[in-house]
Amino acid sequence: MKILRWLMRIFYPVVWLMFFASLLTTMPYMSLSKGLYASHDDIEFDHDYVAKQLMDYLNYRHDDLTFGANEGDESVLMRDIEIRHMEDVKDVYTMLRVISTVGVVFVAAAGYFMYLKNRTYFYETVRNSFWLPLGFIAFVGTWFLIDFNRIFTWFHLLFFDNDDWILRHDDVLIQLLPQTFWLVSGVLIIVGTSFMIALTLYLNEKFIGKKGL
Repeated sequence: MKILRWLMRIFYPVVWLMFFASLLTTMPYMSLSKGLYASHDDIEFDHDYVAKQLMDYLNYRHDDLTFGANEGDESVLMRDIEIRHMEDVKDVYTMLRVISTVGVVFVAAAGYFMYLKNRTYFYETVRNSFWLPLGFIAFVGTWFLIDFNRIFTWFHLLFFDNDDWILRHDDVLIQLLPQTFWLVSGVLIIVGTSFMIALTLYLNEKFIGKKGL
């Protein structure tokens, strides 16, 4: 049971982190981000069309990255290095999605098992589950604010085994998704995850807490 407890505490925040990260690959989010960053002023391609092509690629709707600047343009907009990097991004994204899916199944199954076997133990597991994600979020959040450039670099060094992520300022991926985009997105992921953890603690206390045990 102790192993289940610790695995639940690890997987639960990971599931929410990936859930909010997956929102970054939706057109509503891309539409909300349109025009918010200085690099968007330099865009000469069709923002909505290119964003949709990239989001559809990451969400397995097509495998073609040789699209043009707008619908009907038969030229290839992105450089080879950008295409290779997007292929690597999709591989990483797929791996994280698989981990998240495993996490969802595990948390649901383990939580249900613990709840049936010992409601008090389940309650205490959830009640004290915030310490690990709180420490992680506080550490990463502080690092974001103090030195985002370094954490951005380390993230790429950790997940990519080449330098294809080092792009020019006038590349499509940099203009469409500048570093500030990732800073804002990272903050939203952390805030969303923190909210869901807080909501879980509240619901646990209200419906499964000591008064109901």
